[in-house]
Amino acid sequence: MLNQKQSLTDNEISEQAPEPEQQESSRSELELVDVGKGETERGQNKIKIIGGLAAFLLICLAMAAYFFDWFSPAAPANAANQGPPPAVVVVANAQAITMSPHSTLPGTVVSVLDAVIASETSGKVISVVQIGDVVEEGDSLAEIDPQNAQQLVAQRRAELDRLESLHTYHSDYFKRVGGQNNDLGIPEITIAELRSNVETSKADVARAKSELVSAQNDLARTSIKAPFAGRVVSQSIQPGEFAQIGSAVARVVDTQNLEISARVPAALVQPIEAGTELKITGRGREMLAPLRALIPVGDAVSRTMELRVSLDNTDLLVGSPVRVSLPTAESKEVTAIPRDAVILRPNQQYVFVVEDGVAHRRDVQLGYGEGDMIEVIGDVSADATVIIRGGERLRDGQSVEWKQDAELVADAS
Repeated sequence: MLNQKQSLTDNEISEQAPEPEQQESSRSELELVDVGKGETERGQNKIKIIGGLAAFLLICLAMAAYFFDWFSPAAPANAANQGPPPAVVVVANAQAITMSPHSTLPGTVVSVLDAVIASETSGKVISVVQIGDVVEEGDSLAEIDPQNAQQLVAQRRAELDRLESLHTYHSDYFKRVGGQNNDLGIPEITIAELRSNVETSKADVARAKSELVSAQNDLARTSIKAPFAGRVVSQSIQPGEFAQIGSAVARVVDTQNLEISARVPAALVQPIEAGTELKITGRGREMLAPLRALIPVGDAVSRTMELRVSLDNTDLLVGSPVRVSLPTAESKEVTAIPRDAVILRPNQQYVFVVEDGVAHRRDVQLGYGEGDMIEVIGDVSADATVIIRGGERLRDGQSVEWKQDAELVADAS
C-alpha cells in the first residue's frame, strides 16, 4: 500500500511541474518587460535634461538683458526712478556761541537761621510746642514752672525795700548831725563814720536792685521764646521733665531765608566775585542765583572749600538736593550743535551734515556742554545744517528730505 501511495504522489508532482519549454518562454516574456521599462526611464531622463537646459538658457538670457539695461546710458535714470525714496529727517543749524567750561557740583539747600533752642534756667517743664508748629519771633516755645523764680523776685524786692529804708535813715541822720558845722561838738571820727554809713547803704541799695533785676530775668527765662520766625522741626524735652541750664528744648528752622551750600574741590577754585550769577538746577528746572560768598579756607581732609549761593523767592525746601554750575575757565567762542545731533557709538561719535540734499557723516570730538547745546570739534562749520532726528538709520551719502525743528526755530527767533 505504501508503494502505491508513493507512486501516486510522484505522479502528481510530475504532472504539476512545468515542462522546460514553458519555463523558457516565461523568461523571455519577463526580459521583454524589463527592456521596455528601461527604455521608458531613459526617455524621461532625456526630457528632464532638456527641460533643465532650457531653464538655464532662459536665466542666462534674463541676466544678459538685465546687465545690458544696467550699463546702457539710460541705466542711472532708471535706477534713480526705481530706487528707495529719500529718508525724512529733522534738521537744525549749528551756531557759533560763547561758552565757558563749567563744573557741576552737588549742593544742598540750607536755612540761613537754623538753631537748637536751649533753656536758660532750671525747673520743671510745663509745656512745649509741637513739631511742625509755625512760630513768630518772640513766641513761646516752652514754659518752665515759675514758682521758684517768682519767690526769688519777691525776696529780692523785699531786701531792696529794707536797704532803701536804711539808706534813707543814714542819709537823714548824717544831714542833721554833720550839717550843723559841728556846733554840737561831735568828734570828726563820728562824722566820718556817719558819712561811711550813708555810702555803704547806698551801695547796698544798688546791689539789691541788681539782684532784683537778675531774679526778674530768671523769671522771664521760665518762658522760652523763639529768637526768630520759623518752623519747629524737633523736640528735645517733654512736659514733666526737669530742664537744666543749657538743656536743649526744640529746634527751629527759618524756612524763608534760604541758601545753597556746596563743596568745591580746591583744584577747581577760580577767582569769582560775590554776586556772580550761577546756574542752579533743582526740582526739574533751572534758575540763576547770586554767589554770596566763597569761603577761602579748605578742608584738610576733603581738600574742598564751601561756597554759599543766595536764594530768593524760591519753592525749594530745606535739604533739597541741587546742582550748581561753577565756571572753571574763561569763556571762548565755539561751534555748538544740539545734543540730539550727536550719534554715539562704541569708541566713536559723529554727526550727519546735510549738503545739497545728501547726508554726509562727520566724525567729531565733543567739548563743553551748556543746556541743550554742546561744543563739537571737527569738520562742522558754524552755519552747517545737522540732522537731529532720523540720523541713526542713515548711511553716508544717502539722500534725505528734511524739515526744520520748530522749537529751535522759535528759540532762535
